Parts: sequence; structure tokens; C-alpha cells
Amino acid sequence: MMSWTLLPVALVLLCSSTLCSLGCDLTQGLQEDFSFLNQMRTVSLLPCLKDRTNFSFPKEAMEISQFQRENTTVMVHETLKQIFTIFSLNATPAAWNQTQLRQLLIGLDQQLEQLEQCLGQEAEQQEPSLGSENPRLALKSYFQGINQYLQGKEYSHCAWEIVRVEIRRIFLFMSKLTRRLKN
Repeated sequence: MMSWTLLPVALVLLCSSTLCSLGCDLTQGLQEDFSFLNQMRTVSLLPCLKDRTNFSFPKEAMEISQFQRENTTVMVHETLKQIFTIFSLNATPAAWNQTQLRQLLIGLDQQLEQLEQCLGQEAEQQEPSLGSENPRLALKSYFQGINQYLQGKEYSHCAWEIVRVEIRRIFLFMSKLTRRLKN
């Protein structure tokens, strides 16, 4: 299992002064996303524990030296975009509440738009600096691993539950950190 003590360090960096000081506060949206993911649970995780895996959140994305203030928004944007892509798959479990899934996707889309508006489309147009490319690629690789896991497990209900918990952890840490930095 990944060391969750390191994840908050990375996410503090994701919410540096650029992101939190320009009115790009995603705290409420992240809390709502977390809530939707909690409500989407349809089975006990106990039978799914055999399917657990270490998705290995990228260590490169956690190294302070890798981040520059102008790149933090790009990293948050990339994270939300990748999460949106995963939950947009037509292979999500039919047992999940489809209304909550749609609300999650709408919330993610709104947060992506908010980030783009806050920085004048900078999240899409910014030329990544050399320091941001490695963490960004590592982040993409991390989410690609999640997609490969789902494919390998043939999009089973248990595989989706494991992924739902993994993504929920990301939202939980991001929400706590953005709240703390806001105060």
C-alpha cells in the first residue's frame, strides 16, 4: 500500500498561493465530489479486498523541488481531468446510482472550468516548464495504471470499488488541504 503520509505534501503543493489566492477555491466542490463517491458505494468492500492493489501515487509529484507556483494549477487541472475521464467510461457499474455519477461528472466539469477561468485558460494553454513535465507525466502514468487495472479486472464491480476508494482518498486529502490553506 502507498504511504498516505506523503500524499498530503504533494497536495499542499497543488494548492499553493497561485491556486488558493486567485479565488480558485475548490474546497466545496471537492467535498461534494467526496460525498458523491461515498454515496455511490453499493457493496461491502470486504469481498473486494482480494482485488486491492498499490496504484503508487507518483513520488515525483510529491517532491517539493519539482513544483513551481505557476505549475500547481496545471497539476490540479490534470488530476481532475484524469478523474473525469475515468468516471466517464461507459463501463462504470450499473449498480451505481447514475444520478450521483452524473452529479460527480458535472461537478468535476465545473471545477475544471473554474480553474481555466481563474487563470485565463492558463491550465490549457500554459507551456509547461521543465520542472512540471516530470510530475505531470508521472500523474498521467498513475491514472493510466488505474485504467489498466480496470481493464485487467474487466471492469468488475470490485475493481470499480477499489478505484472509487482510491479516488475518494485523493479528494479527501485535497479537500482537507485546501481548507487548511484557506484559513
